[in-house]
Amino acid sequence: MNHRKYKKEKNSKKKRMYTPDGYIADPPNSKCPYCGKEKKPCSYLNSLSRAWSRQACKIKMKSG
Repeated sequence: MNHRKYKKEKNSKKKRMYTPDGYIADPPNSKCPYCGKEKKPCSYLNSLSRAWSRQACKIKMKSG
């Protein structure tokens, strides 16, 4: 049980990248070229997972 307490404490000190309002680290004028939304995973590329999100957005907007 002690390892869970340690993990919880460690995670609470971690800097958060995402809030319910959107991604914190995004530049103020970043927009997705496909859907036009701001502060979404597809709006600014700084990691591989966000690149996948942009690719999914591209496919979604192309088919719709």
